[in-house]
Amino acid sequence: MVQSEGIEILERRAAEDLWIAEMILDNNDELMAQICFHLQQFIKKRMEVGLRERLVKYPKTHDLSVLLDLFPQEKISETDKEFVQILSKYAAESRYELCTDPPWSGRQMLEKAKKFAELIETLWDDA
Repeated sequence: MVQSEGIEILERRAAEDLWIAEMILDNNDELMAQICFHLQQFIKKRMEVGLRERLVKYPKTHDLSVLLDLFPQEKISETDKEFVQILSKYAAESRYELCTDPPWSGRQMLEKAKKFAELIETLWDDA
């Protein structure tokens, strides 16, 4: 692993997005668009940290599936892939148009995002 310029900033911004999502959820769990947007940003930034640490070039994208494809795939389940697809889709669509709520509650989305962030940390272990 290598520490490169900007990693600390991405880590701080990811933590801020997680904090904002938690704060919104604690105050109004019906604001799913805002909760999911910040969870998507949290995951995106955590993924970018992992890629930067390993000097993997990645495109500028908000599609988490595109970034996920750059990680070792052995430990990534179909459930994980489904989660990032739903989070990406919902976070993008909810900014511009009305869409249906995701299949999970805000609290479940938060817990899934935290677990997925932990998974990201382990994807290169023994890879």
